[in-house]
Amino acid sequence: MIESILGMRIATIIFVLIVTGCGGTLSDEQRKKLREGMEDQEIRMIPDAEIVTTSLEKGRLIFAALEKVAFDSVKSDSIAGLHKARVRWIRAGSAGGKEVENQLIQAYVIGAETGSTQDNIQKVRKGSGSELYDTLLYSRPVLTPLPDGAVNVEGVWSIYMAKKDIVKGYKRN
Repeated sequence: MIESILGMRIATIIFVLIVTGCGGTLSDEQRKKLREGMEDQEIRMIPDAEIVTTSLEKGRLIFAALEKVAFDSVKSDSIAGLHKARVRWIRAGSAGGKEVENQLIQAYVIGAETGSTQDNIQKVRKGSGSELYDTLLYSRPVLTPLPDGAVNVEGVWSIYMAKKDIVKGYKRN
């Protein structure tokens, strides 16, 4: 991965040298794109805890935006695209969920019995390493109270966010 980043930086530097070396000058728009490209290639060292905290905050922000549009499917797709996320609704008991989503629903059903049903963030693993993940999954259950005082888990909203997008958007306080 470091080799590819260094290769991209070298390619960017060579591009700048060729453009300026050939007597050409960069327009303001070209300079802006070049600067943005260099910022995207910047190496950032962010603690894993900060990535998880930031993704939890972003998941809550996306969920609040979805609530404002009453989870309208067209508007939800626009909100997801704006935040570079993928949003899914999984109904409890349905067979359409991914394995991790079904496990979360089961956990929320068990949690509903004990009163522990808060929103959550999960690292979605890619491979076998303990820290090898590329996606974060924000989940939030939808609950309805029952007449006997218990709650029913209707389903779970799942918001998938790429780790690289979380890192790119990270701002230190």
